[in-house]
Amino acid sequence: MWRFLHLFASVFAVIVRTLVNRLCNNPKVRSWSLWMELDVSIIMESVKILDVQSFSWKEIRFLQDLSAKRLGRGEATVEKVCCNGILGELITSRAIDRPTRTVFYLHGGGFCVGSPTSYRKPIAHLSKCTQSRVLLLDYALSPERQYPFALEQVFEAYKWLVGQHGGDTSNIVLAGDSAGGGLSVSLMTLLRDREIPLPSCAVLMSPWTNLSETSCLRNKETWTCKEIAFNPNNLGVRFANAYTGGKNSRDPLISPYFADLKNLPPILLTAGGGEGLLPDIDHFYYKCMQDGIKVTYDVVPHMPHVFQILHQEMDPQVEASFDRMRDFMDIWTQPDTDSVSQPSNSS
Repeated sequence: MWRFLHLFASVFAVIVRTLVNRLCNNPKVRSWSLWMELDVSIIMESVKILDVQSFSWKEIRFLQDLSAKRLGRGEATVEKVCCNGILGELITSRAIDRPTRTVFYLHGGGFCVGSPTSYRKPIAHLSKCTQSRVLLLDYALSPERQYPFALEQVFEAYKWLVGQHGGDTSNIVLAGDSAGGGLSVSLMTLLRDREIPLPSCAVLMSPWTNLSETSCLRNKETWTCKEIAFNPNNLGVRFANAYTGGKNSRDPLISPYFADLKNLPPILLTAGGGEGLLPDIDHFYYKCMQDGIKVTYDVVPHMPHVFQILHQEMDPQVEASFDRMRDFMDIWTQPDTDSVSQPSNSS
């Protein structure tokens, strides 16, 4: 119990300290809103305490869900679905009259944390901003389930979604953040190789594509030179080890950084200019270009890792990033039609 009290006290103290510093001095980063600065400070403090106090994965997941921002009344509809045996939630903002496409979304969390509960609020906002219904998948987490379990799950769930659309993928978008972004790329290469229809396009937010020993996660200089990067006690390496379970981390389906990307659909690649993963994301962008992918690279200066999902309270840069996602989806998807059925609750 004392560990939880220590965590709550530390978070409260960092909130007070951030507010005082903001009032007495300039913002930590000039372009940040107050909400952005508070969120970043809270996350960095929480990650440090959770790591030092050796919280279990189960405890971290519980705390993440407990502290998640909640949907407001009437903000979105949430329909539980079973996709070939994998649970998920179909989330649609009530602010849109009729969604024009379906986003198949894979959440981040280093393959070890993250859930529909912790992502429900930001995904409802994504639905609103992109005029989409979003299928948020509850795929299995590591270390309880290691590679390739989650990849095979998302493969089966995607096939279910394609079946719900009558085999037409022209208005299906694949999206994911961090580990979910890397998993999205692995899924696309698997779909291509198994000759399953690919999504119309993909939106990757700060994707984690390199879990190997060559990753910038293992370069201490990367984490000391960035404005807002944090990686206590090699947390990223521990995430990677939990997911791979000793398997070859250069396997292209584990680290799509090493994959053949030819014939994948158009990709919108986004990143924060202040995040520690930026060198690997830069490399992945050049790899996309080398392999002939239609790729748009959107780096927002000074922003942290997965800023669109983690920090959404009235921040103009977050809203602008979502607008660019909507514009990208509008280019590469076909309008939804009445012939496309609403996904049902059946498996």
